[in-house]
Amino acid sequence: MRVRYDKRHDILYIDVAPGKKARETQPLNDDIFVDLDEEGNIVGIEIWNASENIVEALAEPLIEKVKKSLEKSVMAGKGS
Repeated sequence: MRVRYDKRHDILYIDVAPGKKARETQPLNDDIFVDLDEEGNIVGIEIWNASENIVEALAEPLIEKVKKSLEKSVMAGKGS
């Protein structure tokens, strides 16, 4: 698997099966496209507006975990 990012156009491409050729591309929504080989296997995933679709999606749960961890630390410190 290889991952490439085009910063200028904000497109992330995940090459799931390097060396395999895509026969068709199926849109999942306005920003996500899946490349399939002749057998229907996923060979690549292209994500437009990657900074919104990937970074924000990954960051939100992480931020919540950090907040909860900090709250526990503060509460533990108050009990001392």
